[in-house]
Amino acid sequence: MSLNLINKRPIIWAHRGGRSLAPENTLAAVRKAKEAGADGWELDVQITRDGEIILLHDLNLLRSTNAGAHPLFASNPPALPWRFTLAEIKELSANIFPRRFCPPKYKEKPWLDLPENLSDELRVPTLVEALDLSRELGMWVNVEIKDLSKACPEFLEADIVEKVLGVIQAQKMDDQVIVSSFNHDYVRKSKEVAPHILTGILTSHKYDGDPVEAMRIADADAWHPGFRYLTDKARVQRVREAGLAVNPYTVNEEEDMKRLTEWGVTGLVTDCPQNA
Repeated sequence: MSLNLINKRPIIWAHRGGRSLAPENTLAAVRKAKEAGADGWELDVQITRDGEIILLHDLNLLRSTNAGAHPLFASNPPALPWRFTLAEIKELSANIFPRRFCPPKYKEKPWLDLPENLSDELRVPTLVEALDLSRELGMWVNVEIKDLSKACPEFLEADIVEKVLGVIQAQKMDDQVIVSSFNHDYVRKSKEVAPHILTGILTSHKYDGDPVEAMRIADADAWHPGFRYLTDKARVQRVREAGLAVNPYTVNEEEDMKRLTEWGVTGLVTDCPQNA
């Protein structure tokens, strides 16, 4: 797969798999995103107690899974992913749909009432599973490594970058992935470990630093800014003139998509790929 299409239009990245379409960071979501026309998807990765890489946005399991109702997790708080094994986390349902996108049609069921044949595509996926499906669908993948430097034990966090890149390379997805993080040390380390894999630095909506300099320090290929305060066209153009990509997040309104496209961004991270 080639990034040449950015010369014609921005790449559409489905945020957390396109969470307006299906529960976030699930395999079901990326299938919906593909149907909606997305070129790729953005996902978030963390680590389990036994060193497996899983998809999860929050630093705990409570919002996006039914961990609060599952006996094992409810009786053993806090529900932090690194405190549990992959096998334990795989018992959870990730079929939690955000209310702001779709009013719930039924009350969330307690764990014991969940069907035994819960679809594997509505459980917490591993990065291996996510990359396998992405290859099958022909999708780009923006792998955001969550900043775990203050969130989990050092012995687990210390090699998170190597583990993520090891999975990417083992799945032969080197040329369909961009690795990003708010932790720019992770981004720099990614380039040291695998110089051929694309990387991006994430910055907050209120970031007022020099993105070109920040990317130089992190040896990154792209800037992933929060779009709300991205009001300076010249700033975007300066990054593009430096030969670097700009993929703002999370752009859900069509007028913002149009404006940023006219400014020359290379990608749009959106909850709503169906509107892009």
